[in-house]
Amino acid sequence: MKIIAQKTNNLTTTDFLKNSLEKDYIDAMSLSVTYTKDNKIVVYNSPTSNGAITNTINMSTLGELQGYELVLLETMLKELNNAPKQKAIYINLAPYNPGILSDENIEFVSKKMNEYVDELKRVIELYPKTNVYIHSINRSLVTILKEKLKTHKIGFAVTGADITFVDVDYYVLLATPQNDLIIDTLLKNNKEVIIYVYSDYYVSYLYNHYLGEKSTPYLQETFEKLGFMGNYPEIIYKVFQK
Repeated sequence: MKIIAQKTNNLTTTDFLKNSLEKDYIDAMSLSVTYTKDNKIVVYNSPTSNGAITNTINMSTLGELQGYELVLLETMLKELNNAPKQKAIYINLAPYNPGILSDENIEFVSKKMNEYVDELKRVIELYPKTNVYIHSINRSLVTILKEKLKTHKIGFAVTGADITFVDVDYYVLLATPQNDLIIDTLLKNNKEVIIYVYSDYYVSYLYNHYLGEKSTPYLQETFEKLGFMGNYPEIIYKVFQK
């Protein structure tokens, strides 16, 4: 079982890094990033942010976003690269979408997505000690990532049960009875599967599903092969150690 702590506004950036690096039960960190109008990749707090906020970031320069808790990805990776203990980083690449897509701006958005990935590659390659994984919910971004970052593990964040035509190294999805077969298929194909833990209540469901009295040997065996990503790493650890 792998536990991946997600950056949220529950902790400052400094405290998040310190906590994640010091806690032995945290195996890796997850950072959600997006792209500003002036070509900066910034880390933001995904659980409290929605599409409207990321669109605002896409349409604004870094200097215009002083009211948001944003940190340059380059700054985060520099600190992690210099840390005495190294842990893997999972980067969630938010879709680039400055407003409503139309025939008039789709070429511009495509150009910006390529620039987005190029800048991500530049930043990541500055810190070769850091073990970086990158995923996105956006199929176009995943395709570009696969083309341009061939030495890194690329993932796809699944919505619903649709993984059609997306062949990547790992998948981020919800564990549900409907997804049990998908998870089993992915594991049998040697893909890493990470369960996104979106609430503390969901931790209880996961425990009952995989380890509870009504679970099965198959589900208990599956549990050991999964990663769990969310902003409740301590709860995940304590519940699953019982």
